[in-house]
Amino acid sequence: MAEINASGSLLVGEGVFIKGTMRVPGVASVDGKLEGELSADSVFVQQNGSMDGQTTANHVRVAGTLTDTTVANRTLVVESTGLVAGSITYQELEIKKGGSLQGGIYKVGREVPTMPARAQEPQRTAATEPAPVAEAASAGANAAAAAAAPTTAAPASAPASTNDTKS
Repeated sequence: MAEINASGSLLVGEGVFIKGTMRVPGVASVDGKLEGELSADSVFVQQNGSMDGQTTANHVRVAGTLTDTTVANRTLVVESTGLVAGSITYQELEIKKGGSLQGGIYKVGREVPTMPARAQEPQRTAATEPAPVAEAASAGANAAAAAAAPTTAAPASAPASTNDTKS
């Protein structure tokens, strides 16, 4: 990456918060907190830094936290302490051991898949329906327990009752 103090560069120091739209022709180095839209040739989110919003750059290196929408037109490097989450588009990707990448991940130049109108809701199948499966398991366990429990016969004159409401 280019020198951080070069002309056309942005340095957001630790403890600094900036919100808005930033267009940086050189390097944007974030050690504080940015919210909004950032476009630069290179973006470096330092270990203490965070960026939440739309980030677009040729080169992106993350040691801190980068969330929402990230477009790395050439390279995306996630350092061992880095977290990139949200919609992520890259040309070349490197994730160091311990680094984290979470969300929709797409390669530059490939069409982003679209979801149907009721998008974002996964299709329900028996494997993804935890409540009925759990109920079935409980019902099965209760039936098995009832079958294994000793039974006593009720006197012929009194009907057996399973709904006893006495306290």
